Amino acid sequence: MLEISKEDLEEIIKIRHDIHMHPEVSENEFRTTKIIRDFLEKIDGIEIIEFPIETGLIARLNTGKNGEVIGLRADIDALLQKEETEISYKSKNDKVMHACGHDYHTSVVLAIAKLLSKNKEKLKGDVVFIFQKSEEITTGAKEYLDKGLFEKVKIDKILGLHNWPEIDYGKVVLKKGPLMSTKVNFKIEIIGKGQHGSMPHLNIDPIVCASNIVMALQTIISRNTNPFDSTVLSVNSINGGSENNLVVDRAHLSATIRSLSKKSLEKSIKRMEEIVKNVADAYECKYEIKYTEKIPLVYNPEEMYEKVLKSAEKILGEENIIKDGQTMASEDFAFYMEKVPGFFYWFGSGEENHKKEALHSKNFYCSDKAIKPAVEVIANAVLDLQK
Repeated sequence: MLEISKEDLEEIIKIRHDIHMHPEVSENEFRTTKIIRDFLEKIDGIEIIEFPIETGLIARLNTGKNGEVIGLRADIDALLQKEETEISYKSKNDKVMHACGHDYHTSVVLAIAKLLSKNKEKLKGDVVFIFQKSEEITTGAKEYLDKGLFEKVKIDKILGLHNWPEIDYGKVVLKKGPLMSTKVNFKIEIIGKGQHGSMPHLNIDPIVCASNIVMALQTIISRNTNPFDSTVLSVNSINGGSENNLVVDRAHLSATIRSLSKKSLEKSIKRMEEIVKNVADAYECKYEIKYTEKIPLVYNPEEMYEKVLKSAEKILGEENIIKDGQTMASEDFAFYMEKVPGFFYWFGSGEENHKKEALHSKNFYCSDKAIKPAVEVIANAVLDLQK
């Protein structure tokens, strides 16, 4: 069983605090990338892979063996948010903070790289480390894939992790099947004909049409989707109009659909398109739908679940394994899962003496004590998963 040494744990906590104090938002993770590179270049057997990205980094632990290659992914970016915690390593950037714990994810995977390097004789194949930029804007994973990540390096299976602050450190959520939602974000433009509000017979009012679309879309969840498939449709903005007398030409809506079922999401999209078309026709308006983002489902397959479960039980004990838990939040790690079998962990990161604020909170806190369990659980899973 692989265990991180006290000295290595202390070292990685210092690195984590450094990254936390100097957070960088998506596409600007230059300092963080340098810290990662400097750390990995000192580890025996680690090779930095040349890859056409300005921030983030790909590395490989060479074992000289031909077994399966396991990929490990950590996201590295922070959020535009002011930190209001009172920890000693609080963000020094007044407008940016690691409010989602990506400093923790980065530190965990760095520590795993060092631990596996020290035990590479136990590995059956190489291990690839993906330090991914721009997860918070959900573009990083897709960019890596579009630029040929899986052509550049062989990866047979991939593991990812996220901290979960509502759960105490030392516990892990291992969920078989759907874990984090698939989603589609979209915008709708309703095009009418505007003139003076005193002459309705000469106008085609896009606001009336848009208002009816908002109400009609609500029936998709209540009347068109299986109630056992968790699905949400939210219209999050509606814009258009004038202050007083004028009927405008256009109104704009932005919305999202999220689901833990691929089938339910696709059906919801189809019904949305039909409703927008038919309501627009009824009100003599034209329309345009623009899809701005689509993220796949984070789905943990049964075969990998059984193996990672056994690994985690050896490290943490069965009593610290939580086998249920889902969220309607999304994760761009799902793009990797479309290419190769993957598994996504949630590690408890809450601590008794700190308020358990949710992800993205200005008071978000992730315990250093959550590092050791994650490092050891995932490192041992790599051994158990390789063939």
